[in-house]
Amino acid sequence: MSGPWLMLLLPIAAASGWFAAYYVHARRRVSREPPLDRYLEGVRYLLDDQTDRALQAFIEVVEVDHETFETHLIIGRLFRRRGEVDRAIRIHQNLAARPALTDAQRAQATYEMGRDFLLAGVLDRAEVVFRELMDSPTVGNRALEDLRNVYETQRDWARAIEIGLQLKDQEGSSAALRIAHYECELALERLEENQTDLALEHADRAIDLCPGLSRALLLRATVAERNGDIPLSIHLEREAVERTPALATLVVPKLERLYLNSDLPQASRSLETTLRALANEQNITVASIALMRLYRRSNRLDDALTQLHRILAQRPVPTSGLLEAVRWMKILPAVHTYSSEFAAFEKALMDQLRSQPLYQCSNCGYQGRAHVWQCPSCRRWDTLRGMDLDLDQPPHQTFQ
Repeated sequence: MSGPWLMLLLPIAAASGWFAAYYVHARRRVSREPPLDRYLEGVRYLLDDQTDRALQAFIEVVEVDHETFETHLIIGRLFRRRGEVDRAIRIHQNLAARPALTDAQRAQATYEMGRDFLLAGVLDRAEVVFRELMDSPTVGNRALEDLRNVYETQRDWARAIEIGLQLKDQEGSSAALRIAHYECELALERLEENQTDLALEHADRAIDLCPGLSRALLLRATVAERNGDIPLSIHLEREAVERTPALATLVVPKLERLYLNSDLPQASRSLETTLRALANEQNITVASIALMRLYRRSNRLDDALTQLHRILAQRPVPTSGLLEAVRWMKILPAVHTYSSEFAAFEKALMDQLRSQPLYQCSNCGYQGRAHVWQCPSCRRWDTLRGMDLDLDQPPHQTFQ
């Protein structure tokens, strides 16, 4: 090609290159605007709790831009929220395997994968992931918290204590309460193995962590009873219920048994003093009913009726109080001709009482008939409190 032609084509080539570059840049700019709009739309769906529509919006964003890290995280979380844990795991695994991620991004993606395993119940995989992240400057504390949840679920209390101690400085009293309950769980295991000395050591550690913890006091009382020290057991049971009156449903039946089955001098009078303090000073229904039973056994019917009036004066009247009132009326001569009707009324109240929850979580409102030290719903410790008393619960039931 001759020189003049070459000189003429060079400006044309340069101009066409510039226009081509401008066109590609403009196309890219236009192509990125819809994903941004769709992303914001997905966020709005999330705020409105429209999970399915939000998920669809974010999937469309990923189809346009495969490199969007945050969008992939959100999609994985949404799949996990919908219960599609396998898909969430695949997304987070693929995301964590990207070579171009920063250390913080890789830690975040790996942490989300650990959360997927935790929800799926694959606790061994979750444990491995969270242990790898324990020293991460970005997700280390969250990994420790979830690792503690893994050990709680596995009932591996020794390792739960290990992790809890690492979190104690940042969580303060709440961490101390958790660790104290882990020690109580270990004490209970030692009691089941009849190793009372070791059980007492764990209960003492719990007291050191949370002075006056009622559960630890009750464990000490159980150890004292097994060692034959009934006065100490009674003293610890009384201290526990005085510190936490809402545990009276657990403690009062055991106090009745300890007093009445012991050979302590003036046992009946001491039990009356204890129950009267709980019933009259702290208005604990279960103590009023126990005191009424004590008066009836000793034929002090006027005193028994006084306690019954106190119960029936409550608003709302507890079902247990109505049941006791019906039992009283059954023995009155004036209602002997209506014995079958009162028997039916009594049975109806008993059926209602047996279907009612006895305990309620003070944190999340969960209700149940069995007492547990960790709420099955919110997983908080020492939040279940007695609501009423099942009068047909035998007073010889032992503490656990």
